[in-house]
Amino acid sequence: MASLHELTAPIPQDPKNLPAPLNTREGLQESLTCLQGNILKGHGRDHSVHIFLQFNEGKQNEVKQWIKDLAERIISAQQQLDETEPRHLFMSFLLSARGYEYLDPGFPKRQLHFDDKAFLYGMKGAQHRLNDPSQENWNPGYREDIHALVLLADNDKDRLRQEKSKLRDDIEPHAKICAIECGKVMRIPDPSNPKKRGYSVEHFGYRDSLSHHLFFQSDIGQGSAETNHWNPGAGPDMVLVRDPYGRECDSGSYLVFRKLEQHVYDFETRVQELAQTLTTPSAPTRDIERAEALVMGRFKDGTPVVLESTARHPILVPNNFNYEEDPHGQKCPLQAHSRKVNPRQKGMPFIVRRGITYGDRAKEPKDNPSLEELPNKDVGLLFMCYQRNIEKQFEFLQYLWANDPRLPPSQKPGIDAVIGQPGGMGAGQQKWPAQWDDPREKHIPFDLHGFVTLKGGEYFFAPSMYFLKNIQEILKAT
Repeated sequence: MASLHELTAPIPQDPKNLPAPLNTREGLQESLTCLQGNILKGHGRDHSVHIFLQFNEGKQNEVKQWIKDLAERIISAQQQLDETEPRHLFMSFLLSARGYEYLDPGFPKRQLHFDDKAFLYGMKGAQHRLNDPSQENWNPGYREDIHALVLLADNDKDRLRQEKSKLRDDIEPHAKICAIECGKVMRIPDPSNPKKRGYSVEHFGYRDSLSHHLFFQSDIGQGSAETNHWNPGAGPDMVLVRDPYGRECDSGSYLVFRKLEQHVYDFETRVQELAQTLTTPSAPTRDIERAEALVMGRFKDGTPVVLESTARHPILVPNNFNYEEDPHGQKCPLQAHSRKVNPRQKGMPFIVRRGITYGDRAKEPKDNPSLEELPNKDVGLLFMCYQRNIEKQFEFLQYLWANDPRLPPSQKPGIDAVIGQPGGMGAGQQKWPAQWDDPREKHIPFDLHGFVTLKGGEYFFAPSMYFLKNIQEILKAT
C-alpha cells in the first residue's frame, strides 16, 4: 500500500494510475486530509503570526489535551486544495525534538524513527557546522529551549490580530511564549492591472517566491508549459516522510525556521560600489541594475540574468532555464545567490521555501526609496523551508554550497553573495563579469557578502493530523 511520502512524481488530477489506496479520489483525499497544509502548497496569505512555545514543566497531560483541541482548527492539505481563494484563517502546528522529548517519556527509543540527526540535535547544535553567529547574538527568546511553533496566517489583518490574542490567552496555562514573529508580504503593483495584488518582493527589493517546486500536476505549466530546461514538478517524497508517531500511511515534514535580519542600506551601498568597480573603458556605463542582478542571479523584476543582459519587466517570469550554456559564470556568476543554492543540476538536493518578510520600514520597495531611506536593521525574512531531511537538504545547501568558497570546485567562486557565512576557509575571492557574457579571465574581483544576519531559529517536525488528533492515546501507549 502506497503513501503520499512514497510518491516520486507530482500528484495527478486523476489518481487512477496511482498505487492503492491513493488510486481513488476518496483514497487520495483521505491521505491529504491527514497531512498539514503549507507543505505541498503555500498557504497563500499575506499576513502571518509565528508563536514559539516552551511547555510548562509537569503539565504534559494538560498540554496533550490542548494540542488535541487545537488540532480541530489546523488546516489540512486537502482543505487548502478545496479553497477557491485563501479567505479563512490558516493554522499549523509543529514540534521540535525537545517538544517531543517533553511530551513522550519514551522519546529516547523513538529517536530511532526520526531519520534526521540534525533535527534531533536542533539548530543550536548546528551552529559551528553552519558558521552561524553565537547564540549570545540571537534574539533572547531563541536562546531558550523551544518546544513548539504555532503558525497563524490570514489576509484579514484585523482578524489575525484577534486570533493571535485569543490564542495567547489559550496558551498561557500551558506554555511560556518565547517569541512571537509577525510576517507580512510586500508587493509591487502590476502596472498593467492596478486592481491585481501584484507580485511579492523581499527587503532587498527582489521579486520573491520564484522557482518553487510544484507537487500537483494541475499547477505545472501555468503561465508556460515549457519545461525542457527546468521542470518544477516534483514528487511529494522530496518533502514528506512517514510520521514516526502516526500510522504507516501518515506523512509529515521537517521544517527549518530562521529569522534572518537584512541590512538593506549596507547591501545597496555595496552593490553600488560593485557597479562602479565594473565600470571600465570597455564597459563605460555605470549600471546599478545589472550589478543587482549579478548578486542575486536575477534582476529585481525576476528576469534571470543568465538569459538576459537587461531586465524585461515580465508579468510571467521565465523559469524554464538552466546554466549548462554558462558553465564559467560569464553571464550569471557562480556565487550569485539563486545559482549557488539552486544550480539546477542533477544530484543536487532541493528544499521547499515557505518564508515571509518581517519588519516595518518608512518606505517599502514599491515606494522607490532613496538610498538614505533604506533600513539597516529590524527588517528581514522569516525563512522557512520544508524537506524530508534537514541534514541532507537545507544544511547541505547552506554549509556545502552557500558557505563553501570552493564549490563548485572547478571555479572556486567564493561564498554565496547573499546568505553565505564565511568560516575557517574565509569568503574566497568573488569575481564578476564587467559585461554580459564576459570571458572568465576578464572577471573583476570584488568582495560582497555579510548583509544577512541570523537572529535565531529552530528545527521542527510537522506531525500528521492523525497524531495531533489522537495524541493522548498514542503517547499513552508508548
